Amino acid sequence: MTENLPENRIAELSPSAIEDLDRVVGTAIGVAREQLESVGAFLPFGIALQKPADPAASASEDDDAAPAGELRLLAVQPTEAEDDEADIDADEMLADLVALIRQQEEAFLAVALVSDVTLLNEDRDAIHVNAEHREGGAAGVVSAYTPPADDSAAEESAAGSWTFDAPQTETGVRLVWVD
Repeated sequence: MTENLPENRIAELSPSAIEDLDRVVGTAIGVAREQLESVGAFLPFGIALQKPADPAASASEDDDAAPAGELRLLAVQPTEAEDDEADIDADEMLADLVALIRQQEEAFLAVALVSDVTLLNEDRDAIHVNAEHREGGAAGVVSAYTPPADDSAAEESAAGSWTFDAPQTETGVRLVWVD
């Protein structure tokens, strides 16, 4: 499968493209952490950075047009399972997010796809972000986390809070801008 992936040109990105990736990654990790802290889980989602608006288009006062540099939260519904107790297929949701973003790719400078993963070597869960810029580069980020202890004594102490490891970078995969 990897032999058909487009070349990751992360080293060739402009400084502004690197800033765009930093912005979507930072926002993506922040949103995922907020979801974990408030509800204890999150479904796959995307963060997209709007492309600068065309000056002629912005003169039209279109209320639906996003201003340049605005971040968008993108989400898709999980597929309905016949069995109500079946697990949600996160891979299918990510594929649906990629398809959604590809349909709107001309509107975005950078995107981040976010999912909850298990680090098998560490037997821990982590936030995984695959960020991509339209200039051709992609970067991956993983931030392992530990949920609060379940016992009631821990709820009243510092041990009752979520612990997030510092994000670690890894190679990203180009999924949206593949041409």
